[in-house]
Amino acid sequence: MLAVLNHPKLDYDWFTTTLLRWSSEGLVVYDRWVLNFSGVGSYGHTGGEVLLDFYYLCYLIAFIGVLFFFTRYRKQGWLKVKPHVPYDALLLTMIGVLVGAKTAYIFIYNPEFYFGPPPYGPVDTNDMLRRIFLNWSGMASHGAAAGVMCMAILWWLRARPKVPIAQLGDVGGIAAAFGAIWIRLANFMNAELYGRAAPEWLPWAMRFPVRSGKGNQVVWHNNVLWEKMFKPEDPAQVDAWLQNLQQANPGGVVDQGAYVLFKNPDAYRQGYELVVRTSEGAQYLSEPAANTLYWNPLEIVTTPRHPSQLYQLVLEGLLVLIFLLILRKRVKRAGMVAAGFWIAYPVARFIGEFFRQPDVQFQQAGNELGTVFLGLSMGQLLSLLMACVGGGLMFYFARYGRVIADEPMYPPDPEKPRAKGPVSVTIEQGMGGSTGAGEIAGIENVRAALAEKEKEWAKDERPEGTLERHDDDQDKPEPDQPQRGN
Repeated sequence: MLAVLNHPKLDYDWFTTTLLRWSSEGLVVYDRWVLNFSGVGSYGHTGGEVLLDFYYLCYLIAFIGVLFFFTRYRKQGWLKVKPHVPYDALLLTMIGVLVGAKTAYIFIYNPEFYFGPPPYGPVDTNDMLRRIFLNWSGMASHGAAAGVMCMAILWWLRARPKVPIAQLGDVGGIAAAFGAIWIRLANFMNAELYGRAAPEWLPWAMRFPVRSGKGNQVVWHNNVLWEKMFKPEDPAQVDAWLQNLQQANPGGVVDQGAYVLFKNPDAYRQGYELVVRTSEGAQYLSEPAANTLYWNPLEIVTTPRHPSQLYQLVLEGLLVLIFLLILRKRVKRAGMVAAGFWIAYPVARFIGEFFRQPDVQFQQAGNELGTVFLGLSMGQLLSLLMACVGGGLMFYFARYGRVIADEPMYPPDPEKPRAKGPVSVTIEQGMGGSTGAGEIAGIENVRAALAEKEKEWAKDERPEGTLERHDDDQDKPEPDQPQRGN
């Protein structure tokens, strides 16, 4: 092995991706300091709800990117919409991404965590609602794409007049690729969704902290892997929670005060190493040394892995964004860029999945890698489905898409109401009368101009072939008629 890097969580005890947390002690900053009426103090790790972490921050940057791209292309004239439309698109995008990504994760990847029985499932209804609405760590990108498409279809169906949904989707695809860059960066910072085992010659192979499929830290204790599970914050739920743990695995629960160790044979099925922290730094062991006393429990980390989050950052984010920006300048029909995203993103995701560790929720004996069909991961299967939808969109817009140059402004300007019947003008007494106001206002000049205009209208209405007869001709005597000879 030329070099093995460590994720910052392993090298620095203070490293965390949680930026703001609200706990019973007060407002916690960076999981290190507590701000309350007593001043600034050290954080005692008493739990609480996360208000902002790096994951949420990256979502915020991604949504700002949506507003940026819509506003930029509107000002350039490529997107013909009024100034308020980008804000409408931003609101619907936020709803589609958050609801779609969370819904897909709940029902496809981890339904037991939200609806299953304890110990992994919620203790009661309140706990279930808290996990659904306050735990945004579980998100699925394919669900986000589906959610945005559903919101776009609803917008198109309800809008009167119809919104140019195809071209709005073009800009949305570009913004989605920009957002993918930040979301994958957040995955790396959180040390989640890491890659498969890396070959020995890979110089940037990296160790990551190990977690179970339920998100709990996995530790080594008495030659057995355990899950480190923190107790519920509500004291009224602790007894029922402990009883469920004992029923799920009698004798496999060790109470450690603020947390318990739960013996779970399915906690982790991949290669791992033990971490022994000494004054000289962290040491990594493939197995515990004989006749050596260790402080229990020990942390465990992955064997050297691909930093697949960074691979996906480049593949699904940067390269797809560059491709869509080039495609935007070449296509002439609306909807082609959006279709390009629905093809390029799943292709990039499909390739990236060969380096990414499949979700551990699908691991079982005989299938330690966690594939679901024909050696493919769940992400690859969803990518194939998404690419098929993108191919259909590309075929449709290539034949029936509206030319971008012919797109009208949305929403159109309201038509001015036309007067029905003859227009009457009321002239009040004194206007142009004996008061002389008419001479001052130029009413006499207007009357003269109207008289001349009436003459022109009369001439235009004269039948073709009729000779014009001037009033001056009426005063001239008719010429003498020739006399016949006698």
